[in-house]
Amino acid sequence: MFRKIKKKYKNFLKNYFMITNIEGDSYDYELLDSAVKRIKNPIGSSFEIGVRRGMGSKTIIDAYRKYHPNLTDLIHVGLDPYGDLPYNFSETIQNAKTDYTNLMKRETIINFAKKYQEFHFVNLDTYEFFKRFSDGYPVYQKKKKIINKFEIVHFDGLHDLKNVTLEVEYFLRHLSEHTIFIFDDIDSFDIERIGKLLQNNNFKVFESKERKASFEYKS
Repeated sequence: MFRKIKKKYKNFLKNYFMITNIEGDSYDYELLDSAVKRIKNPIGSSFEIGVRRGMGSKTIIDAYRKYHPNLTDLIHVGLDPYGDLPYNFSETIQNAKTDYTNLMKRETIINFAKKYQEFHFVNLDTYEFFKRFSDGYPVYQKKKKIINKFEIVHFDGLHDLKNVTLEVEYFLRHLSEHTIFIFDDIDSFDIERIGKLLQNNNFKVFESKERKASFEYKS
């Protein structure tokens, strides 16, 4: 009985106030936490491709708050076009239908607006973002600042080798002195090819689990 009442209440909040939970659709989120913990002298700029319900971005921001509490000017960029667009889940499952709707986008924005002022949402796909922000991403906090170096990047967008490679090549041009890349759904594309590309750019494997893997760069 209580579960039914709780479910009806959650549906009421969702339908009338767009209040939902920040949720995830993957595993191994602890790799995001350990990546942030690993950064010794953080500059406070992180990025996630593929926000969806927001668990990746939430985990990253929470980890910064936990391990680097004196960092007061964290900028976390979350990139996602939503719009119910066709999606590449893997090399073999491409242009598939999803539920990444504009309603999900509005609910996610509301959820982050309540408690996560560090979150900067960008409603673009990767092609549009890379074309328009090749020199970095501008933020405005009392003054204009171009964020052109990122120390944490979570790759959870289109899961095919072509797109993941495009994303990696962009962020290779925007490395901080200490950067960690984390990849989701590593069984859906050729992570070994990505690993070789990163190793050729002085990255080393940091952690690897069933769904995620991370690579570390130090200048």
